[in-house]
Amino acid sequence: MADEWSRGGLSRRELAYFLAGAAFALQLPAAEPGAPLFFTAEEFALLDCLTDIIIPTDEHSPGAHAAGVAAYIDRTTAEAILPEDKESWRKGLQLIDTLSQKTNGTPFLHATKEQQIALLTKISRNEDHGETPEEKFWGQLKETTAFAYYSSKIGIHEDMNYKGNVLLREFVGYDAV
Repeated sequence: MADEWSRGGLSRRELAYFLAGAAFALQLPAAEPGAPLFFTAEEFALLDCLTDIIIPTDEHSPGAHAAGVAAYIDRTTAEAILPEDKESWRKGLQLIDTLSQKTNGTPFLHATKEQQIALLTKISRNEDHGETPEEKFWGQLKETTAFAYYSSKIGIHEDMNYKGNVLLREFVGYDAV
């Protein structure tokens, strides 16, 4: 039996040491708590800013930032199987920054709030049938932001005031006639 293991040039003990060393070498460092899983820190900051412009905090409820929409998008993008699902986000964020650089002479995060909103207004004009890559990304971003926000505790309970499965003595909604 010992001869079978050593024919390949490694004894069982050497193989065990090799496998243990390989497993140790392949361990990834633990991610910093709260660090993005897929996006770089700069991309994540841009994504967080964009989602918060789409659903800002108002007098009724907290916005996309408080609901963790960017973190949701980061996590689902990191878990995406298809490479194009991941790259569409990275390319889209780069498109926004490039357009801001051309339009405002500065990256999106360094532009004024007015410049940011003007840029997003420009690319949202054809959002129903986006023709440019920026318009297509805007549709993807807006749809995903709304889904993530209204799937969050803040969106469901604080914004929509959903009470859950409770008995209502009187229907207080709208009756369509």
